[in-house]
Amino acid sequence: MGRISVLRLAIIVSVACCFSLLCGVSIASAQKKPAIKLGVNLDITGYGAWLGEPELRAVQLFAEQANGRGGIDGHPLEIVVYDNESNPEKSSGNAKKLIQRDKVTAIIGTAITATSNAAKSVAQEEKVVTYSLSGSYEPSYADSFTFATWVHTSGMVETIYDYFAKKGIKRVATLCATDSTGQTWHDEANKSTKKYGIEVVSERFNVKDVDVTAQLAKLKANNPQALIVGVSGAPNAVVAKNFNQMGFKIPYVTGHGNISDTFLKLMEGNEPETLLLPGAYYIVWRELPDFFPQKKLMKEFAEAFQKKFKKEADIYAVVAYDAARVVAEAMQQVKPEGPKDSPKLRDAIETIKSYPAVYGGTYTFSKEDHRGIKKDAALMIQVKSGKFVMAQ
Repeated sequence: MGRISVLRLAIIVSVACCFSLLCGVSIASAQKKPAIKLGVNLDITGYGAWLGEPELRAVQLFAEQANGRGGIDGHPLEIVVYDNESNPEKSSGNAKKLIQRDKVTAIIGTAITATSNAAKSVAQEEKVVTYSLSGSYEPSYADSFTFATWVHTSGMVETIYDYFAKKGIKRVATLCATDSTGQTWHDEANKSTKKYGIEVVSERFNVKDVDVTAQLAKLKANNPQALIVGVSGAPNAVVAKNFNQMGFKIPYVTGHGNISDTFLKLMEGNEPETLLLPGAYYIVWRELPDFFPQKKLMKEFAEAFQKKFKKEADIYAVVAYDAARVVAEAMQQVKPEGPKDSPKLRDAIETIKSYPAVYGGTYTFSKEDHRGIKKDAALMIQVKSGKFVMAQ
């Protein structure tokens, strides 16, 4: 039916009677209570569609599972979904509609930094919890009503620099996009240089550029030992193609926002000899020892996602699923009835401590920390034979 300007799906997942017997709550009794509405404002089409699609599926899966367990203290969990088309203006408009018209208690979204920033002012003005799925978005500020998944880009940069330290790499080149994601990578890569004793030379490029040989030539003149490319998605294919054409033999490192099958397909034919990314333990969960604390949780999610959607869950599905889990955990405490109860929901999330993450690691929130997950939940990942594996 072509591109959809606005997609609205109201989903209340029903379950069979056998599940009712298992959880001790009948469907009839659960449906007597009003639904708790959870808004979803995602980049389902547009530039960030490759992120929004798996994220939406993960939230749908969680809603189905939650309702199968009797909902939120007997209240069905209803998700109301809008497509922001990867457009900041639409993202802001969607947030307003979800709160003012649909009366959601919280919103999950968006996938990218620009659309997350656009929804931020609405979240603050309306005092409604909004959970960004962008690793570069900053949710921790005074009286914040926003939260975010992923280890922040600052932690990912330090994960890269820890790896460089082990390999004796001291001279680093960075090529970062001029969009909001690239700006964050540029800033964080330069911020940590003194701590690690790393020399950095930097160049910038536009995500619409079809050739970056001029920037790469300037960087190559400084004889770097590794290149960090601060961008997500398709522009990596342009950079990698020029990188190989110019005969670079150094590690090519790019951001955690690229860990997906879509990225692997983008890089086919242009894959650098050493392609590295910082990422989450979930990506390599099969390689983890059985005693790894979150492996059982990871396996259960991976199998449930595969069964429902007939495809493997990527990291974007994981962060959306974790966001829904965290919000629902707080909802169990608050039993919210709409936007008016979202301040209580915010406060409840801030009390969550050591909550196991499918992502890997644990979430511990506070008034000062609305991301809740630290650098120890990240590791270096390498692409080998078209697959993500632990870096050696």
